[in-house]
Amino acid sequence: MTTSLPATERIAVVDVLRAFSLLGIVLTHAAGGYLAGPPPGPDFNLLGPVDRAVATLDDLLTFGKFFSIFAFLFGLSFAIQMDNAERKGKSFALRFAWRLALLFGIGFVHNMFYSGDILTIYALLGFFLIPWRRVKTSALLVIALILVLNLPGLALNLRSASAPPPTAEQVQASQAARAAFRERSQRQFEIKSAGTATELIEMNVTQSFASKFTFQVITGRLWITFGLFLLGLCAGRMNLFRDTQEHRQFFRRLTWVSGGVAAVTTAIAVFHPFTLQVRDVMGALTSFSFSVQQISLATFYLCVVTLLFWRRPDGKVLPSLAPMGKMGLTTYLTQSVFGIVLFYGIGFGMMGKLGVAWSMAIALAFYVLQVFLSRWWLQHFSMGPVEWLWRTLTYLKLQPLARPAVSAA
Repeated sequence: MTTSLPATERIAVVDVLRAFSLLGIVLTHAAGGYLAGPPPGPDFNLLGPVDRAVATLDDLLTFGKFFSIFAFLFGLSFAIQMDNAERKGKSFALRFAWRLALLFGIGFVHNMFYSGDILTIYALLGFFLIPWRRVKTSALLVIALILVLNLPGLALNLRSASAPPPTAEQVQASQAARAAFRERSQRQFEIKSAGTATELIEMNVTQSFASKFTFQVITGRLWITFGLFLLGLCAGRMNLFRDTQEHRQFFRRLTWVSGGVAAVTTAIAVFHPFTLQVRDVMGALTSFSFSVQQISLATFYLCVVTLLFWRRPDGKVLPSLAPMGKMGLTTYLTQSVFGIVLFYGIGFGMMGKLGVAWSMAIALAFYVLQVFLSRWWLQHFSMGPVEWLWRTLTYLKLQPLARPAVSAA
Protein backbone atom coordinates (compact mmCIF):
# COMPACT_ATOMS: atom_id res chain seq x y z
CA MET A 1 0.00 0.00 0.00
CA THR A 2 1.32 3.44 -0.93
CA THR A 3 0.76 6.67 0.88
CA SER A 4 -0.57 9.72 -0.87
CA LEU A 5 2.00 12.27 -1.87
CA PRO A 6 1.38 15.96 -1.25
CA ALA A 7 0.51 17.44 -4.60
CA THR A 8 2.65 20.54 -4.30
CA GLU A 9 5.80 18.58 -3.45
CA ARG A 10 5.31 16.03 -6.19
CA ILE A 11 4.28 18.41 -8.93
CA ALA A 12 7.30 20.63 -8.35
CA VAL A 13 9.97 18.04 -9.09
CA VAL A 14 7.98 16.33 -11.85
CA ASP A 15 7.38 19.62 -13.64
CA VAL A 16 11.06 20.49 -13.44
CA LEU A 17 11.97 17.11 -14.90
CA ARG A 18 9.43 17.51 -17.69
CA ALA A 19 10.82 20.92 -18.61
CA PHE A 20 14.35 19.51 -18.50
CA SER A 21 13.36 16.72 -20.89
CA LEU A 22 11.91 19.29 -23.28
CA LEU A 23 15.33 20.96 -23.44
CA GLY A 24 16.89 17.81 -24.84
CA ILE A 25 13.95 17.22 -27.17
CA VAL A 26 14.18 20.62 -28.86
CA LEU A 27 17.97 20.31 -29.17
CA THR A 28 17.73 16.85 -30.75
CA HIS A 29 15.05 17.94 -33.20
CA ALA A 30 17.00 21.04 -34.13
CA ALA A 31 20.19 19.02 -34.68
CA GLY A 32 18.33 17.15 -37.41
CA GLY A 33 16.78 20.31 -38.83
CA TYR A 34 13.35 19.07 -37.70
CA LEU A 35 13.49 16.67 -40.66
CA ALA A 36 12.07 13.79 -38.57
CA GLY A 37 12.98 11.33 -41.25
CA PRO A 38 15.90 9.83 -43.17
CA PRO A 39 18.42 12.50 -44.21
CA PRO A 40 19.08 13.00 -47.94
CA GLY A 41 22.76 12.15 -47.43
CA PRO A 42 25.39 11.31 -44.79
CA ASP A 43 26.56 14.94 -44.59
CA PHE A 44 23.14 16.46 -44.01
CA ASN A 45 23.43 19.47 -41.67
CA LEU A 46 27.20 18.93 -41.39
CA LEU A 47 28.74 22.07 -42.86
CA GLY A 48 32.12 21.85 -41.16
CA PRO A 49 34.23 20.22 -38.43
CA VAL A 50 32.37 22.05 -35.64
CA ASP A 51 29.07 20.63 -36.88
CA ARG A 52 30.56 17.13 -36.98
CA ALA A 53 31.82 17.42 -33.40
CA VAL A 54 28.50 18.80 -32.13
CA ALA A 55 26.55 16.12 -34.01
CA THR A 56 28.68 13.40 -32.43
CA LEU A 57 28.06 14.81 -28.96
CA ASP A 58 24.35 15.05 -29.72
CA ASP A 59 24.24 11.38 -30.75
CA LEU A 60 26.09 10.31 -27.62
CA LEU A 61 24.60 12.60 -24.97
CA THR A 62 21.20 13.78 -26.20
CA PHE A 63 19.62 11.57 -28.85
CA GLY A 64 16.93 9.35 -27.30
CA LYS A 65 17.84 10.19 -23.71
CA PHE A 66 15.42 13.05 -23.13
CA PHE A 67 12.57 11.31 -24.92
CA SER A 68 13.13 8.45 -22.46
CA ILE A 69 12.63 10.85 -19.54
CA PHE A 70 9.57 12.34 -21.26
CA ALA A 71 8.03 8.87 -21.69
CA PHE A 72 8.86 7.89 -18.10
CA LEU A 73 7.06 11.01 -16.86
CA PHE A 74 4.00 10.06 -18.92
CA GLY A 75 3.74 6.83 -16.95
CA LEU A 76 4.37 8.69 -13.71
CA SER A 77 1.56 11.14 -14.53
CA PHE A 78 -0.71 8.17 -15.21
CA ALA A 79 0.01 6.89 -11.70
CA ILE A 80 -0.63 10.31 -10.16
CA GLN A 81 -3.95 10.72 -12.01
CA MET A 82 -5.05 7.22 -11.02
CA ASP A 83 -4.16 7.84 -7.37
CA ASN A 84 -6.02 11.16 -7.32
CA ALA A 85 -9.11 9.61 -8.89
CA GLU A 86 -9.16 6.70 -6.44
CA ARG A 87 -8.74 8.99 -3.42
CA LYS A 88 -11.68 11.06 -4.63
CA GLY A 89 -13.77 7.97 -5.35
CA LYS A 90 -14.10 8.82 -9.05
CA SER A 91 -14.02 6.46 -12.03
CA PHE A 92 -10.69 6.49 -13.78
CA ALA A 93 -10.46 4.14 -16.76
CA LEU A 94 -13.13 5.65 -18.99
CA ARG A 95 -12.06 9.22 -18.28
CA PHE A 96 -8.42 8.41 -19.00
CA ALA A 97 -9.36 6.57 -22.19
CA TRP A 98 -11.28 9.65 -23.35
CA ARG A 99 -8.28 11.84 -22.55
CA LEU A 100 -6.08 9.53 -24.61
CA ALA A 101 -8.50 9.73 -27.54
CA LEU A 102 -8.33 13.51 -27.36
CA LEU A 103 -4.53 13.37 -27.09
CA PHE A 104 -4.43 11.25 -30.23
CA GLY A 105 -6.54 13.88 -32.00
CA ILE A 106 -4.21 16.67 -30.88
CA GLY A 107 -1.24 14.57 -31.96
CA PHE A 108 -2.77 13.81 -35.34
CA VAL A 109 -3.25 17.50 -36.08
CA HIS A 110 0.33 18.05 -34.94
CA ASN A 111 1.48 15.21 -37.21
CA MET A 112 -0.16 16.88 -40.20
CA PHE A 113 2.60 19.49 -40.06
CA TYR A 114 5.40 17.68 -38.22
CA SER A 115 5.91 13.97 -38.83
CA GLY A 116 8.09 13.64 -35.73
CA ASP A 117 5.01 13.89 -33.50
CA ILE A 118 5.15 11.53 -30.53
CA LEU A 119 1.71 12.26 -29.05
CA THR A 120 -0.08 9.78 -31.32
CA ILE A 121 2.34 7.05 -30.20
CA TYR A 122 1.84 7.96 -26.53
CA ALA A 123 -1.93 8.01 -26.90
CA LEU A 124 -2.11 4.58 -28.51
CA LEU A 125 0.32 3.00 -26.05
CA GLY A 126 -1.48 4.74 -23.20
CA PHE A 127 -4.56 2.58 -23.79
CA PHE A 128 -2.49 -0.47 -22.86
CA LEU A 129 -1.62 1.12 -19.52
CA ILE A 130 -5.24 0.89 -18.39
CA PRO A 131 -5.44 -2.93 -18.02
CA TRP A 132 -1.90 -3.02 -16.57
CA ARG A 133 -2.77 -0.75 -13.67
CA ARG A 134 -3.88 -3.72 -11.54
CA VAL A 135 -0.69 -5.76 -12.05
CA LYS A 136 1.65 -6.05 -9.06
CA THR A 137 4.48 -3.54 -8.95
CA SER A 138 7.18 -6.24 -8.80
CA ALA A 139 5.87 -7.89 -11.96
CA LEU A 140 5.55 -4.53 -13.71
CA LEU A 141 9.13 -3.68 -12.83
CA VAL A 142 10.50 -6.91 -14.35
CA ILE A 143 8.48 -6.51 -17.54
CA ALA A 144 9.41 -2.83 -17.79
CA LEU A 145 13.14 -3.57 -17.57
CA ILE A 146 12.87 -6.29 -20.22
CA LEU A 147 11.21 -3.82 -22.57
CA VAL A 148 13.33 -0.77 -21.72
CA LEU A 149 16.60 -2.67 -22.20
CA ASN A 150 15.24 -3.80 -25.58
CA LEU A 151 15.76 -7.49 -24.86
CA PRO A 152 13.12 -8.35 -27.49
CA GLY A 153 15.18 -6.39 -30.01
CA LEU A 154 18.35 -8.19 -28.95
CA ALA A 155 16.66 -11.56 -29.45
CA LEU A 156 15.39 -10.55 -32.89
CA ASN A 157 18.79 -9.20 -33.94
CA LEU A 158 20.62 -12.33 -32.76
CA ARG A 159 18.17 -14.46 -34.68
CA SER A 160 18.67 -12.32 -37.78
CA ALA A 161 22.46 -12.46 -37.40
CA SER A 162 22.45 -16.26 -37.21
CA ALA A 163 20.13 -16.70 -40.18
CA PRO A 164 21.51 -18.34 -43.36
CA PRO A 165 22.88 -16.03 -46.09
CA PRO A 166 20.17 -14.45 -48.23
CA THR A 167 19.35 -15.93 -51.61
CA ALA A 168 19.93 -14.04 -54.85
CA GLU A 169 16.24 -13.23 -55.02
CA GLN A 170 16.26 -11.89 -51.46
CA VAL A 171 19.30 -9.73 -52.18
CA GLN A 172 17.62 -8.32 -55.28
CA ALA A 173 14.40 -7.61 -53.37
CA SER A 174 16.39 -5.93 -50.59
CA GLN A 175 18.23 -3.73 -53.06
CA ALA A 176 14.96 -2.72 -54.71
CA ALA A 177 13.45 -1.91 -51.29
CA ARG A 178 16.45 0.23 -50.35
CA ALA A 179 16.27 2.09 -53.66
CA ALA A 180 12.56 2.79 -53.13
CA PHE A 181 13.32 3.90 -49.57
CA ARG A 182 16.00 6.35 -50.77
CA GLU A 183 13.59 7.74 -53.35
CA ARG A 184 10.86 8.28 -50.74
CA SER A 185 13.37 9.84 -48.37
CA GLN A 186 14.54 12.29 -51.01
CA ARG A 187 10.96 13.22 -51.81
CA GLN A 188 10.19 13.79 -48.13
CA PHE A 189 13.21 16.06 -47.80
CA GLU A 190 12.20 18.06 -50.88
CA ILE A 191 8.67 18.61 -49.63
CA LYS A 192 9.74 19.56 -46.10
CA SER A 193 12.53 21.85 -47.23
CA ALA A 194 10.82 23.53 -50.17
CA GLY A 195 7.28 22.17 -50.62
CA THR A 196 3.88 23.74 -50.09
CA ALA A 197 1.69 23.32 -47.03
CA THR A 198 -0.70 21.10 -49.02
CA GLU A 199 2.13 18.80 -50.09
CA LEU A 200 3.43 18.66 -46.53
CA ILE A 201 0.08 17.74 -44.99
CA GLU A 202 -0.71 15.15 -47.67
CA MET A 203 2.64 13.45 -47.16
CA ASN A 204 2.51 13.53 -43.37
CA VAL A 205 -0.95 11.96 -43.05
CA THR A 206 -0.10 9.14 -45.45
CA GLN A 207 3.46 8.08 -46.13
CA SER A 208 5.19 9.71 -43.16
CA PHE A 209 2.57 8.51 -40.68
CA ALA A 210 3.04 4.90 -41.76
CA SER A 211 6.84 5.26 -41.85
CA LYS A 212 6.84 6.53 -38.27
CA PHE A 213 5.19 3.39 -36.93
CA THR A 214 7.49 1.21 -39.03
CA PHE A 215 10.48 3.01 -37.52
CA GLN A 216 9.08 2.54 -34.02
CA VAL A 217 8.90 -1.23 -34.55
CA ILE A 218 12.23 -1.66 -36.38
CA THR A 219 14.17 0.23 -33.72
CA GLY A 220 12.26 -1.23 -30.78
CA ARG A 221 11.19 2.26 -29.70
CA LEU A 222 7.57 1.10 -29.52
CA TRP A 223 8.06 -1.39 -26.69
CA ILE A 224 10.88 0.63 -25.14
CA THR A 225 8.47 3.54 -24.77
CA PHE A 226 5.82 1.33 -23.21
CA GLY A 227 8.45 -0.06 -20.85
CA LEU A 228 9.24 3.50 -19.77
CA PHE A 229 5.53 4.05 -19.18
CA LEU A 230 5.53 1.03 -16.87
CA LEU A 231 8.64 2.27 -15.05
CA GLY A 232 6.91 5.60 -14.47
CA LEU A 233 3.85 3.77 -13.17
CA CYS A 234 6.05 1.83 -10.73
CA ALA A 235 7.81 4.99 -9.57
CA GLY A 236 4.45 6.65 -8.98
CA ARG A 237 3.19 3.73 -6.93
CA MET A 238 6.36 3.76 -4.84
CA ASN A 239 6.21 7.54 -4.33
CA LEU A 240 9.86 7.76 -5.33
CA PHE A 241 9.64 11.48 -5.98
CA ARG A 242 8.67 12.29 -2.43
CA ASP A 243 11.63 14.09 -0.86
CA THR A 244 12.69 11.79 1.98
CA GLN A 245 16.12 10.72 3.21
CA GLU A 246 15.40 7.18 2.03
CA HIS A 247 14.58 8.36 -1.48
CA ARG A 248 17.56 10.69 -1.59
CA GLN A 249 19.78 7.76 -0.74
CA PHE A 250 18.09 5.66 -3.42
CA PHE A 251 18.69 8.32 -6.07
CA ARG A 252 22.31 8.78 -4.97
CA ARG A 253 22.98 5.07 -5.40
CA LEU A 254 21.13 5.01 -8.71
CA THR A 255 23.19 7.98 -9.89
CA TRP A 256 26.44 6.07 -9.35
CA VAL A 257 25.15 2.86 -10.91
CA SER A 258 23.55 4.51 -13.95
CA GLY A 259 26.51 6.83 -14.40
CA GLY A 260 28.95 3.92 -14.40
CA VAL A 261 26.91 1.92 -16.89
CA ALA A 262 26.46 5.02 -19.05
CA ALA A 263 30.22 5.68 -19.06
CA VAL A 264 31.02 2.15 -20.24
CA THR A 265 28.30 1.97 -22.89
CA THR A 266 29.10 5.47 -24.14
CA ALA A 267 32.72 4.40 -24.65
CA ILE A 268 31.45 1.39 -26.60
CA ALA A 269 29.28 3.69 -28.73
CA VAL A 270 32.33 5.83 -29.54
CA PHE A 271 34.31 2.89 -30.90
CA HIS A 272 31.36 0.92 -32.26
CA PRO A 273 28.72 3.40 -33.50
CA PHE A 274 25.13 2.22 -33.58
CA THR A 275 23.51 1.43 -36.94
CA LEU A 276 20.01 0.25 -37.78
CA GLN A 277 21.24 -2.53 -40.04
CA VAL A 278 22.43 -5.51 -37.99
CA ARG A 279 24.47 -7.98 -40.05
CA ASP A 280 26.24 -10.07 -37.41
CA VAL A 281 26.40 -10.90 -33.71
CA MET A 282 28.68 -7.94 -33.00
CA GLY A 283 26.13 -5.63 -34.61
CA ALA A 284 23.39 -7.12 -32.43
CA LEU A 285 25.46 -6.60 -29.29
CA THR A 286 26.35 -3.05 -30.36
CA SER A 287 22.66 -2.27 -30.84
CA PHE A 288 21.88 -3.71 -27.40
CA SER A 289 24.69 -1.68 -25.83
CA PHE A 290 23.27 1.48 -27.38
CA SER A 291 19.84 0.74 -25.89
CA VAL A 292 21.47 0.31 -22.47
CA GLN A 293 23.43 3.54 -23.01
CA GLN A 294 20.26 5.48 -23.72
CA ILE A 295 18.34 4.32 -20.67
CA SER A 296 21.34 4.48 -18.29
CA LEU A 297 22.28 8.02 -19.33
CA ALA A 298 18.63 9.11 -19.17
CA THR A 299 18.45 7.65 -15.65
CA PHE A 300 21.65 9.46 -14.69
CA TYR A 301 20.24 12.79 -15.94
CA LEU A 302 16.96 12.23 -14.11
CA CYS A 303 18.68 11.36 -10.83
CA VAL A 304 21.05 14.34 -10.95
CA VAL A 305 18.28 16.84 -11.69
CA THR A 306 16.06 15.39 -8.96
CA LEU A 307 18.80 15.51 -6.34
CA LEU A 308 19.85 19.03 -7.32
CA PHE A 309 16.28 20.24 -7.09
CA TRP A 310 15.75 18.64 -3.68
CA ARG A 311 18.98 20.23 -2.50
CA ARG A 312 17.87 23.74 -3.56
CA PRO A 313 14.09 23.73 -4.05
CA ASP A 314 14.11 27.51 -3.60
CA GLY A 315 17.01 28.10 -6.00
CA LYS A 316 16.95 30.24 -9.11
CA VAL A 317 17.70 27.82 -11.96
CA LEU A 318 15.81 24.53 -11.69
CA PRO A 319 12.68 25.90 -9.94
CA SER A 320 12.38 28.45 -12.75
CA LEU A 321 11.72 25.54 -15.14
CA ALA A 322 8.60 24.40 -13.28
CA PRO A 323 6.13 26.67 -15.15
CA MET A 324 7.34 25.25 -18.46
CA GLY A 325 6.81 21.73 -17.15
CA LYS A 326 3.30 22.57 -15.97
CA MET A 327 2.39 23.48 -19.54
CA GLY A 328 4.55 20.77 -21.11
CA LEU A 329 2.07 19.91 -23.89
CA THR A 330 1.89 23.52 -25.04
CA THR A 331 5.68 23.79 -24.80
CA TYR A 332 6.22 20.64 -26.86
CA LEU A 333 3.84 21.78 -29.61
CA THR A 334 5.27 25.31 -29.62
CA GLN A 335 8.72 23.86 -30.19
CA SER A 336 7.40 22.18 -33.32
CA VAL A 337 6.01 25.50 -34.53
CA PHE A 338 9.48 26.97 -33.98
CA GLY A 339 11.10 24.16 -35.98
CA ILE A 340 8.64 24.32 -38.85
CA VAL A 341 8.91 28.10 -39.16
CA LEU A 342 12.71 28.06 -39.04
CA PHE A 343 13.55 25.01 -41.14
CA TYR A 344 10.64 24.18 -43.48
CA GLY A 345 9.90 25.57 -46.91
CA ILE A 346 6.61 26.99 -45.66
CA GLY A 347 8.73 29.07 -43.25
CA PHE A 348 12.25 30.42 -43.62
CA GLY A 349 13.48 27.26 -45.37
CA MET A 350 16.74 26.88 -43.42
CA MET A 351 16.75 23.07 -43.46
CA GLY A 352 20.26 21.89 -44.31
CA LYS A 353 21.56 25.46 -44.51
CA LEU A 354 22.29 26.30 -40.87
CA GLY A 355 24.33 23.31 -39.77
CA VAL A 356 24.00 21.35 -36.54
CA ALA A 357 25.85 23.82 -34.29
CA TRP A 358 23.89 26.92 -35.29
CA SER A 359 20.61 24.98 -35.33
CA MET A 360 21.11 23.80 -31.76
CA ALA A 361 22.28 27.24 -30.60
CA ILE A 362 19.13 28.87 -31.96
CA ALA A 363 17.01 26.10 -30.40
CA LEU A 364 18.68 26.73 -27.03
CA ALA A 365 17.89 30.44 -27.31
CA PHE A 366 14.28 29.60 -28.13
CA TYR A 367 14.10 27.28 -25.12
CA VAL A 368 15.32 30.06 -22.82
CA LEU A 369 12.63 32.31 -24.31
CA GLN A 370 10.05 29.62 -23.56
CA VAL A 371 11.16 29.55 -19.92
CA PHE A 372 10.33 33.24 -19.53
CA LEU A 373 7.13 33.05 -21.59
CA SER A 374 5.87 30.08 -19.56
CA ARG A 375 6.47 31.90 -16.31
CA TRP A 376 4.68 35.01 -17.61
CA TRP A 377 1.76 32.96 -18.92
CA LEU A 378 1.14 31.13 -15.65
CA GLN A 379 1.26 34.41 -13.76
CA HIS A 380 -1.90 35.37 -15.66
CA PHE A 381 -3.50 32.03 -16.51
CA SER A 382 -4.11 28.80 -14.63
CA MET A 383 -2.78 26.43 -17.31
CA GLY A 384 -1.29 26.36 -20.79
CA PRO A 385 -3.62 27.03 -23.75
CA VAL A 386 -3.40 23.48 -25.14
CA GLU A 387 -3.81 22.04 -21.64
CA TRP A 388 -6.91 24.22 -21.28
CA LEU A 389 -8.32 22.90 -24.57
CA TRP A 390 -7.54 19.30 -23.57
CA ARG A 391 -9.18 19.72 -20.16
CA THR A 392 -12.23 21.49 -21.63
CA LEU A 393 -12.77 18.68 -24.14
CA THR A 394 -12.16 16.07 -21.44
CA TYR A 395 -15.03 17.34 -19.29
CA LEU A 396 -17.05 18.73 -22.22
CA LYS A 397 -17.37 21.90 -20.23
CA LEU A 398 -15.62 25.23 -20.63
CA GLN A 399 -12.86 25.40 -18.04
CA PRO A 400 -11.69 28.62 -16.36
CA LEU A 401 -8.40 29.83 -17.81
CA ALA A 402 -7.65 33.25 -16.36
CA ARG A 403 -6.32 33.39 -12.83
CA PRO A 404 -8.71 35.06 -10.41
CA ALA A 405 -7.62 38.51 -9.35
CA VAL A 406 -6.07 38.64 -5.89
CA SER A 407 -7.52 41.48 -3.84
CA ALA A 408 -5.20 43.57 -1.67
CA ALA A 409 -5.36 42.81 2.02
